[in-house]
This record gives sequence, structure tokens and C-alpha cells, in this order.
Amino acid sequence: MTVLHGMRLGLLHFMVASCAMVLAFVTCHGLHEINQLWLDQIAPRMHSVFLPFGVMVLLGWVYGWLALPLILPAALLSVFWIVGGEAMTGIIVLITVVKVLSVPVTFALFRWGGMDVRGEGGMANWRGVVMVGLVASVLGNVPRATVGPYGGGSVVEMTEAMLTATAADVAGLIAVMLIVMLCFRLVRRMGQV
Repeated sequence: MTVLHGMRLGLLHFMVASCAMVLAFVTCHGLHEINQLWLDQIAPRMHSVFLPFGVMVLLGWVYGWLALPLILPAALLSVFWIVGGEAMTGIIVLITVVKVLSVPVTFALFRWGGMDVRGEGGMANWRGVVMVGLVASVLGNVPRATVGPYGGGSVVEMTEAMLTATAADVAGLIAVMLIVMLCFRLVRRMGQV
């Protein structure tokens, strides 16, 4: 493989991962705007299904630690676009970085604990991916629940922020996994025709 080919391939991976992240953020933001009427009654300013987290976990599963440079720029850019320049504080950047970083850290923790969810070949261990997603969500939501704009109050408020954000993350992961599985089925069917 030539250096130029390697650079093109790397750029392609970066563009695909970035597009997936931005699309997930845009879709999630659009759904959030639509659902805001009933969601405000349950958890103001929170997403019911956080699709970007699902994309983060699946890209982390595919790329491992290499997902960080693929995901982080698009995640920061998307958050900047959604919250606006004046609201893009150091806390918001910290929350975003920790959220993205929690995914490969959790895959590594599971591997060190004897469960390599990213194992070589074979079928995907979807239950393992969901377990990693759950743990990564809890780790990634600590700053959000403790010092972020949705937490930082009483223990009850922090617990509510943590539970709501974790539920939205896991729902987003399951939604993205279902979309990916349906796309794979569609590709397989098209190949059989």
C-alpha cells in the first residue's frame, strides 16, 4: 500500500465517521425539537434517544482507540452547532470529550477484565456491545450529572440527570444497532437478487 493510498483510505474513514456523527447529531436534534412538547414534562432539556452515543459505541467497536480522532472533531463541531458559540463553555467541551473518551476506555476495561467485545472475526456480540454502551454511558455522563448544565444540584437532581442521560444513551445505541442491522439485511438481500 502506498502512502498516498493510505492517506486516501484514512481520509475516507474520517469522512464516513464524521458524516455518521454529524448525521446522528442533526437527526437527534431534529427529533428533540419535535418531541419537546411531551419531553419537557418528563426531563426538560434532555434527549429521549441520543443517537450520537450509539454511533460513538459502534465506531468504537469497529475502530477501537482510533475512533477518538475520527469521532471527536465531528462531535465537538456538532455540539458547537447545536448549542451555539456563546454556550460552548469549557464544561460543555469537557462533557463532550469525556463522553467520546468513555467508549474506547470501556472497551479496554472489558478486554482487561477478560471480555473482548471487539474480538477478532465472527459475528458481533451485540449483548456485549450493549453492556459496553451501558458502562460507557455511566462513565461518560458523570461530568454531565455533576457539573454540567443538567446536573450539579442536589443528589436527587444529579441522580435524575444520570439516569435520564444513561437511558437516552442506551436507547440511542439500540436504535443505531437496529438501523445498522436492517441496513446489513437490505444489502444482503440486494446481493441475492
